[in-house]
Amino acid sequence: MKEELLGPLFWLLILGSWVAGASCGYWLGGDLSRDLSLLTSVPPPSELERWWEPLLFFALTPLSCYLLSQLFFGAGAPFLLFFRGTHDGGVLIRALESSLSGFSFPRLPAQAVLSTLFILLVLSVNLPLCLWASHLGTSRATYLRHRIAGRPVRAGEGASALSPLALLLGFSLVAGLLASLLFGHL
Repeated sequence: MKEELLGPLFWLLILGSWVAGASCGYWLGGDLSRDLSLLTSVPPPSELERWWEPLLFFALTPLSCYLLSQLFFGAGAPFLLFFRGTHDGGVLIRALESSLSGFSFPRLPAQAVLSTLFILLVLSVNLPLCLWASHLGTSRATYLRHRIAGRPVRAGEGASALSPLALLLGFSLVAGLLASLLFGHL
């Protein structure tokens, strides 16, 4: 019974920490810790300089979420996603809000539209992939904790941890290519 509750509990903890971070970042104004938030987030288009940087950020942020979520046997995930949320709420959502408020429908500037699409791609594709990667990392850390403690684990429980990660990284690369194409036209 206890093992069946861990998966939904991890999702609740991961999503709740990101929502709390996004709320704090939006209403308190900006990142609480810029260095920690950049470990797991994508900067806005105004901070990127080269066309290939979105591909790098989109591919590495889910991988860093997966790896860093395994810190302290899964306890690192809520903290990292809280700081990701402060960046998303304080920087990306505010940038999206300011670019959308500058739209006038008879005249739509192409750069503002592409910048808005880039931020929407980060929030709608990269963020769910990072949340999924954090859940996979936390589940993997729990599996390792059970193995170290000598507790019995279900047959095949730890064997499938790399296949969802490969799928996740494939999605991240496709999204990164799309973001690089968008950013190349900014």
